[in-house]
Order: sequence, then C-alpha cells, then structure tokens
Amino acid sequence: MPSGSIRFNLLLTLPALVLVTTLVMFTASLSDSFLSASNLSNLTNRVLPLGMVALGQALVLMAGRIDLSVGAIISLSTAIMALGVPTVGWLAIPAALAVGAITGLFTATGIVWVRINPLVMSLATAAIVKGVTLLLLPRPGGQVDYEYYAALFEADTPLGAPLAIVIIVYGTFIIATGWTRFGRSIYAAGSDPRAAFARGVSGGLIDFKVFALSGALAALAGVFLSIRILSGDPLIGDSYTLDAVSAAILGGVALKGGRGNLIGVLMAVISLVLINNTFNLLQLDTNLQAIAKGLIFVLALIFFMRGRAGDEQ
Repeated sequence: MPSGSIRFNLLLTLPALVLVTTLVMFTASLSDSFLSASNLSNLTNRVLPLGMVALGQALVLMAGRIDLSVGAIISLSTAIMALGVPTVGWLAIPAALAVGAITGLFTATGIVWVRINPLVMSLATAAIVKGVTLLLLPRPGGQVDYEYYAALFEADTPLGAPLAIVIIVYGTFIIATGWTRFGRSIYAAGSDPRAAFARGVSGGLIDFKVFALSGALAALAGVFLSIRILSGDPLIGDSYTLDAVSAAILGGVALKGGRGNLIGVLMAVISLVLINNTFNLLQLDTNLQAIAKGLIFVLALIFFMRGRAGDEQ
C-alpha cells in the first residue's frame, strides 16, 4: 500500500483496537444492558456522524494538513436541514453537502493561493461559518420531518441503516486510499511534497480535493445529526472537531502527513463512542469524559510522535 507495508498499516490499528476491546470487556462486565439490542443500536447511531467527520479529517491529515472548521460545518449543516426541509424537502440534503464542499474549497483556496497556514485558515473558516450559522439559526430550532428519522433510525437495531452506511462509505474510501492513484497522491503529498511534485503530483490540487471531501463529509455528519434530533442546533458541532482529530490520530494517521489507515480511524471512532457510552451506562461523572478523551489524544500523539510515512523503515 502507498503508506507503507500492509503489516505496518495493520499495526497502526492496534492502539485503537486494544482500546475498543478493553472498553467492551470492561463495560460489558459491569453493565447488563451494554450488549442489549437497544444499546448496540445507540452505539451505531452515534458512530455514524463521528465516523463521517473523522474520515474527512483523516484524509486532510494524510495530505499533511488539518481542518479545524469541521465542527462549524456540522452545525451549519443542521441549520440548513432544519430550515430547508420544511420548504424544499429532501433537496436540503444535497444543498447541505454542497455548502460543506464549497466551504472546504474556500479553506483550500486560502491555503493554496494565499499561502495561509492550514491551521490558521481553517480556524478563520470556522469563525466565518459559525457566524453565518448563528445568523441563520440563533438558537436550536427548526424542524426536520419525522419520515427522515423513520427511514434512518427507527428500526432500532445495530444492523440497520447507520451501520450499512458506515460500512459502505469506509469501504469505498479504504479502497480509494489504498489502491487508486488518488490515494497514492494523498500519501505522496503528505509524505514529501517536493518529491511528489517531481513525480507529477500537484499538492495544490490534492488540497482542494481533500478539503472539499472533508467539508462534504462534515456536512453529511450534520445531516445525520439533524435527522436524529429532528431539528437544527448552531452549536452541536463544537465538540466534533477535537473528536475527529483525536479519532484520526488514535487511528494511526500522522499529524505530519503521509501515513494513515482508515480501518484504524474507524476503530478509534468506535472507541470514542464507547467511552461516552461507558460513562452513561455506569453513571459516571460526565464532566470526566472530556478529560478522558483529552488524555487519550495526548497518549496517541506520544505513541505516534514520529509520524511520517518512512518511520517504519
């Protein structure tokens, strides 16, 4: 695979896989309801939005960039759904996705053409998007028709539509990043931009592609969240930015780019959702969740500190 040997890529998933296994065993031993159909369904429902935004973040990080606007895009997407569904129906969904992709292209434009640092540019984009969202929807409200919820979540089974969507989307991107020119270009640009350019890979074009995908996937996460809460919320995406970066890093994606494994990212997403679920089922202080996630993020950074594609050499 472009990012290193298959064996090395599988090793990148181990920290997240170990964490998932530990959390499952720990919580199942202390809570009888953990393995119930309703709780497992709740887990897959929560994996769905975080999985989408973490996937987009992982693609950006693989290319050697970072996108801190994803949380704001999620919130804007819920506002578009809440205000758009009552007037234009299902067309609000492609509208939200288009706005997310355009927002990503805006961020990439500042990075590629104006040469603004990705972290600074994505923060600026986040501020702009948050302002627009609050103008559209100053407080939680609006309405998303129940028929959307019924189609996506009402089955209340872990083997329902949310799980199928996660498998299809991740399966598609695992193939795309592992066995296509597009994936090889992302890894090459993130690993060594100059060497990639010498081989005909345009770093600027890769930036536009990954940021557009990140924006669209964040908007998709917002669509799912709005359907689940049947409304919009201008602040609902705030916590997803750190969670998305944490999932990508814990999943083995290097902050400096050029290395990553989407299977590991999915395992990391599951582990973060399991942390929330464990705290809720065991009735632990929910204020400690942020501390736990922060510590896991720091540990993941330390574990993958060396972070470039050639580290396994």
